[in-house]
Amino acid sequence: MQSASPPWNTTTKAIVAVSALALFCLLVWVFRGLLQQVVLAAILAYLLHPLITFIDRRTPVNRVTVVLAFYLALALIVVALFSMVGVTTFQQVLDLSRRLPDWFEEALDQLQVLREQLPESITVGGFAVPVASLLPQLPGWDQLFSQVFGLLQPILGRGGSLAASVVTGTVAVLGQIVLIFIISIYIAVDIPRIGSMIANIAHKPGFRRDAERLTSNVSQVWAAYMRGQALLAIIIFVMVSAVLGILGVDNALGLGLLSGAMEFLPVIGPLAGAGAAILVALFQSSPGFGLDPLQFALVVAVAMIVIQQIENTLLVPRIVGKALNLHPLLVMVSVVMGASLAGLLGAILAAPVVASIRILGEYAWHKMLDLPPFPDEEESQEKDMQRNDPSEEEPAPPLDGNVYPLSFQPVFKDYIWGGRNLETILGRELPPGTIAESWEIAAHANGQSKVATGPLQGSTLAEVQQQWGRHLLGSSVDSDTFPLLIKVLDSNSWLSVQVHPDDPYAMEHAGDLGKTELWIILHAEPDAEIIYGLKAGVNRERFARSAATGAIDSMLHRIPIRTGDAVYLPAGTVHALGPGAIIAEIQQNSDTTYRLYDWGRTEADGQSRPLHVRQALDVIDWRMVEPAVAAPPILAAPAGWVREALADLRAIGGPAAGNLYTDGDSETACPYFQVDRLTGQAGAVWQGSCDGSSFNIWGCISGSASLHCDGETFELREVSWLLLPAALGAYEVHAETQCVLLKII
Repeated sequence: MQSASPPWNTTTKAIVAVSALALFCLLVWVFRGLLQQVVLAAILAYLLHPLITFIDRRTPVNRVTVVLAFYLALALIVVALFSMVGVTTFQQVLDLSRRLPDWFEEALDQLQVLREQLPESITVGGFAVPVASLLPQLPGWDQLFSQVFGLLQPILGRGGSLAASVVTGTVAVLGQIVLIFIISIYIAVDIPRIGSMIANIAHKPGFRRDAERLTSNVSQVWAAYMRGQALLAIIIFVMVSAVLGILGVDNALGLGLLSGAMEFLPVIGPLAGAGAAILVALFQSSPGFGLDPLQFALVVAVAMIVIQQIENTLLVPRIVGKALNLHPLLVMVSVVMGASLAGLLGAILAAPVVASIRILGEYAWHKMLDLPPFPDEEESQEKDMQRNDPSEEEPAPPLDGNVYPLSFQPVFKDYIWGGRNLETILGRELPPGTIAESWEIAAHANGQSKVATGPLQGSTLAEVQQQWGRHLLGSSVDSDTFPLLIKVLDSNSWLSVQVHPDDPYAMEHAGDLGKTELWIILHAEPDAEIIYGLKAGVNRERFARSAATGAIDSMLHRIPIRTGDAVYLPAGTVHALGPGAIIAEIQQNSDTTYRLYDWGRTEADGQSRPLHVRQALDVIDWRMVEPAVAAPPILAAPAGWVREALADLRAIGGPAAGNLYTDGDSETACPYFQVDRLTGQAGAVWQGSCDGSSFNIWGCISGSASLHCDGETFELREVSWLLLPAALGAYEVHAETQCVLLKII
């Protein structure tokens, strides 16, 4: 056996860290010429990410194809728009960039003349104040204007050169655009992985959660700011171009484009755009409406002020909101500093960079003072606790109509391990693809089943819950969301070896519920098997060493399965479903999964599917040693029925049973759901009631049955489900043939 790799000491770690940082800085310096293109490509990918994700989640093709198609469509749209209005606009920008400096110099000369023409003193309330004593206290206006123009000159020059290049078809500019597009495509493909890559740097669970929260907060700042400024730029371009065009200002399109571009420079940018429009109006050879140049410039100034007021009072609060949470003076200073350090790009990125530094700085400050790093989260949790206090619980809202049993249209999921057996064996009508999962009753962010019949047909389960409230869930359900998720799975190859966390770990690290689940084997081929727990003698240290190399197969406990088996999987159980099986899965309403091993498979884009070994090691229940499927406990039942408790530790056999419970334990039932398997003879009747405390779910595994309430009959056919609202009242279930049913609470 090879010896374990020795750990690095502190000195070695410090040397490697400093060397890596120095190498990184050297690479940035060597390739600084590409830095601007990379940043622009990242901004473009970030702006387009929501649209790409929206399309990706609603189409069967992989993300790479969606990104390529989206960028191709974007390129065609840009070319089409440019062919219609682009040349005219850029020609106006070019003309504006040539003439604006002369107008600026002339304006400074006129200000100097005006200064010389001022009276020697100003009388205020009988007191004569010398003008000369006031002017030295004012900032040097010519110097201030020169500095502002110095900031704008690269922008105008860049705009003019870009316009000239586009008009003349310069190959270099086209090459830069193509390079930015190519880099942006690669970034757009990998954006979903970036957050987890950053979070994975933090190895301790608590710090990983901090990293995830910081990444989320910084991402929200950049998303709200960049996308908001882009939308504002488009709106301001249209508004300014239209208003100045109506007023008859020369170069209206060019001024509109300049004002739109200036939106990326907070505080200073809008003022600069307005100033440029006023300058053009002031020196226009033929002012409109028969006004003299000064009057015409005042009209344009009023129009630009109105546009800015509309922007500040109506547009900015709704589009950008308080994304930066910075004082305007700090924003202005950061823009000037960014421009001095990195030119135009530095000015554009200064505000969100400073806002990101503020987020990281507040976190570091709170950690140094041993305070909660995210005070807003602590406050939110306190409010949630107050909201969930039963003593302050509000009564259920009035119903819009009567409740009734709900059946649902499932949500189908296409995964690489799926197939078509839900169609060939169960007779389901499936969409194209390798259908792996059918979410039968689901109110999760990743899938929402819809009501199939009745007044609420077409509504999602979440919408029904919003309308019915506690009349659906019941008074004993300690949750504001539907707590369960019912699936049917078709495995044509091994699923990943995985484990699910319990509630505390999942809430801390994933912001979701834990995942305890129960499998009902609906169909199994003769050689079907599952991975269920670990072999004897496996501990965390051994397993961690083997997981690091992917050699964990010898430590996994495999058992055969057959149709009718019920496999109870408490959170922390290492497991995997093998090929040749169709199962019904009852679980907590969670999609949190930590993969340990995935059989060397890759995603559609050729990338290996991500593993979560470190998180998995944190949540594995090492007591699940060679568990077996045991006969479930038999409970009392009416005549004609056999009732078994499936979600119970006593349904787990093998060595694991002795680790999990002892004879006489009263706390063996699953704390999250109760699942009774009811085997009924033809003609047997089960009398039940939803008395307001909890909803019921009835499922038919084999045979057929019917549910009767309020004079109506609802069919239960093989592998179908009915959700009974908590306020339904009395009902009866009739076994039409010999059948196997599930009652889930």
